[in-house]
Amino acid sequence: MINLTEDGLTIFNARYARRDDQGQVVETPDQAVTRISRAAASAEKALQEHWACEFDRFISELWFLPSTPIWANIGKPGCMQQPAACFVLSIEDNLESMYQTLLESALIAKYGGGLGYNFSGIRPRGDIIHSTKGRASGPVELIRLYNSSATMIAEGGVRRGAYMGILDCSHPDISEFVKCKLRGELNNFNLSVGITDQFMHTLAKDGNWSLTFRDEVRGIIPARQIWDGIVESAWSCGEPGIIFLDHIQAANPVPSRVINATNPCGEQPLSPGESCLLGSINLARMVDEPEDINWERLALTARTAVRFLDNLIDVGEYPFPFIKTNTMASRKIGVGILGLHDLLIKLGLPYDSEDGRRQSARLMAYIAEQVQDASSQLGQEKGSFPLWGRSSFSVSRKPQRNASCLTIAPTGTISILAGVEGYGIEPIFAVAYRKTYLQEGRPHKLNVVSPLFRAVCKKRGVEAGALREAAIRGTCQEVEGIPADIQRLFKGAREIDACDHLAMQVALQKWVDNAISKTINLPASTTPSTISALYHQAWQEGLKGITVFREGSQAGVIEIGH
Repeated sequence: MINLTEDGLTIFNARYARRDDQGQVVETPDQAVTRISRAAASAEKALQEHWACEFDRFISELWFLPSTPIWANIGKPGCMQQPAACFVLSIEDNLESMYQTLLESALIAKYGGGLGYNFSGIRPRGDIIHSTKGRASGPVELIRLYNSSATMIAEGGVRRGAYMGILDCSHPDISEFVKCKLRGELNNFNLSVGITDQFMHTLAKDGNWSLTFRDEVRGIIPARQIWDGIVESAWSCGEPGIIFLDHIQAANPVPSRVINATNPCGEQPLSPGESCLLGSINLARMVDEPEDINWERLALTARTAVRFLDNLIDVGEYPFPFIKTNTMASRKIGVGILGLHDLLIKLGLPYDSEDGRRQSARLMAYIAEQVQDASSQLGQEKGSFPLWGRSSFSVSRKPQRNASCLTIAPTGTISILAGVEGYGIEPIFAVAYRKTYLQEGRPHKLNVVSPLFRAVCKKRGVEAGALREAAIRGTCQEVEGIPADIQRLFKGAREIDACDHLAMQVALQKWVDNAISKTINLPASTTPSTISALYHQAWQEGLKGITVFREGSQAGVIEIGH
């Protein structure tokens, strides 16, 4: 039986439960787990009942949380069985392609898919259109069109569409792209600049950079001008982020299928027309008393997750035939983690400590070993992915069921379902906060105190007055009566130094074949030069992308403290 918190049950009823024709919930969480598990097991030629029970168990125990489209779609009568969370689509430089991709996007978003695009193939603003003798609007105007469409689309009937827009650093309209979020528009899009190694080397020499379209140079400007624009906009509003294109392509298991875009949060690079299924291991459930990792349970969960997600590739339905073809050809899955900070707290390891990072890396290395081995064994049992012969795996002649296997997503919704406080690999937000939510169209505020913080304080005999003071402040730092070691354990996202945020992402990326969604939280006093240094370090450390958020640069729905 799955045991959800009150918030978890609210999320389940709002987003995942089956409803009747009147919109009333007609499904319990246990029934949802059963429908998903049986659907995934139906891909097996033998032992279907065995695998249905195994899948049911590891979801019911909250060891593993499938992504939102799986909860919302799989096994529901009368619903498209669409299991993929991530899609990347191509856009060609003609009106037919632009609107065809827009239509495809609308139908994908309807069933919970997040979409990414690289707009670098769109001619720059002001270019002459030879067929009409008119002038091109450029990629930024096209993004505005897609953004307007997203506002009209509820993903899976639940939330608005989510999109990633990428423009390469060599596109003639890069300066306009970098600045377009400063006006507070494009609220459905995350924006990132595609940066190459060549650009970074040019920047290091303070050299000039060519702006090109279809191999034709349209302008030459200092590389520093582009870089400073990126940094200043990120300082002002948190965007654009950066995607390191050469790092992504270097890790591409099928190099002939170029990757130049990701899903909305940047953790899943994909070739055009591909999709990927995601799910996350709940690390908070991998710790036993007395504060030790249950490695056997972790291995079982990781290996079962591979089979579960791979089965759903076969069971699933796809919005368009070309997406099915491309997805089946690579069979990409993304096994990730959530509740990392919860686990570290239970182990007594501060998130921003060297010991915390070392244990996190050890954990991720173990998960990667189990996941990759499970995919290899599944390749022996069921056959390798069809593009295996063109992949890096063919060199060693090692069978592999899935072209890529590991992805760390932000896990916002399923983390609430799991009852954890650290989403994905993020630290907890704060020990106490006030959250704004909508009920019957009206905003309401809810005071929240970290259950994990309360439990640790109770165990250590912390007095109620100190707990109340921490709740009022929203932090336990420098609160009299809170032991120093508890203060270290419960640093919130805004209290952890940016370098430690980045160091955690670096420590884990070494073991993740796809990428990681991670936000580097920065205090309001952060300067643009600090952001520039972080971006440089991210490139030097081999990360595939980076996103920063400076406190106060955007309004949020969560306030620190009561």
